[in-house]
Amino acid sequence: MRISPTGVQRKLLGSLLCALSVAACGPAPEGTPAGDSPTGTEQQPVVYGTDNRTDVYAHTNATLRARAQQSTVALMNPSDYTVNASTGVVTFNASTLQSAYNLCSTERFLSDLTPAFCSGTLIDDDLVLTAGHCITSASACTSTRFVFNFYRTGATTMQPVTSADIFSCQSIVARQQSTVNGRNLDYAIVRLDRAATPRFTPAPVRTATTALAVGANVTVIGSGSGIPFKIDAGGSVRDARASTLDYFVASTDTFGGNSGSGVYEMSGYTVAGILVRGETDYRSNGSCSIVNVCTESGCRGEDITYVRPAVEAYCGVATSTRLCAGFPPPPTSIKFTFTATNTNSAQQNTTNHNVTLTAGQKLSFGTCTVAGSAGTGDTWLRLYNSAGTQVASNDDSCGVLSYAQFTATTAGTYQIRAGCYSSNSCSGTVAYTVQ
Repeated sequence: MRISPTGVQRKLLGSLLCALSVAACGPAPEGTPAGDSPTGTEQQPVVYGTDNRTDVYAHTNATLRARAQQSTVALMNPSDYTVNASTGVVTFNASTLQSAYNLCSTERFLSDLTPAFCSGTLIDDDLVLTAGHCITSASACTSTRFVFNFYRTGATTMQPVTSADIFSCQSIVARQQSTVNGRNLDYAIVRLDRAATPRFTPAPVRTATTALAVGANVTVIGSGSGIPFKIDAGGSVRDARASTLDYFVASTDTFGGNSGSGVYEMSGYTVAGILVRGETDYRSNGSCSIVNVCTESGCRGEDITYVRPAVEAYCGVATSTRLCAGFPPPPTSIKFTFTATNTNSAQQNTTNHNVTLTAGQKLSFGTCTVAGSAGTGDTWLRLYNSAGTQVASNDDSCGVLSYAQFTATTAGTYQIRAGCYSSNSCSGTVAYTVQ
């Protein structure tokens, strides 16, 4: 059993780690992983100029209110809430914002609870877009819950949340948190345990290959500092990074917990990016803390990953009528079936299949996620190179089913070995694609 720290503990741990090793942190994400659990933030966003954060009920733009009510999710741990067994009504187990951050009485939203550690956006029936550092592994996927309806309906009232509004993570379909070929990307697209539609409505995404215009207005919707959804429509693009199209920099009023938040361009209200990094949230003011305020053009700005690379990665391994129009279809999958028992977690008595790869080709294989795959029981997949060295492995990417990716650095014949967890029995269809 994995014990996760509370949201406040995660934030304090992240700050302490960066204080001890500033060089290692660099421009830190909104929440960085420690083990399998998203932690707090080393450097988190800030208010630029006027604090434009607005509760959902109070915002004047009906489209943005709808995006918050229908498309936005808060990422939480199961310990962050309690479900009434009789009614299904959810209560949240968290400190108030004032208590969590020792805020001065002059600050805003002091009585809001802080159960969320990241935010996300529904972009298809059962797909949520968030930051890659919010969900770092299969076990982090298993322990994360996606909570809709986490917003205020009045100054002292919340939208009721029930068990029907809470979804589990079935699998991570596409994810990156690294700099590759000069592009610094931080995204994840995860598949929920069931469709969220028609109760909730996916937000449209911006798939243009052009940069946003410098000066263009953008809006962020999410759970800054873990509190109920806020809409910040006062940000603008400072640096579009048109030469790399990996992320853009904007002056959004966002906080730790906004990691993974959808950032909307205002001409069509489509998700243009994912909030991932920024400035320090709060600063000391005597015996308590206050929001860190920069001028509209001051401080470093907030880094927002463009959404296009995330959608490209998803459409490279899966299909979606909503998301993948105009993208080439994913490679046709190749399949083989297996039935196994007593495989010592796919280390003996396995069903093996050889795949020839050239350098740079990416192999995606699984008993889930890849089209045509299936499994019964707790499957385990391993991949070995021609020297017999394991180069990839997965046990529980999708519940008890398996999915992994591997990019070959050298050409050769690789071998997929299909088996079962421990000495159990299982069977299935392993499907794979080569890109």
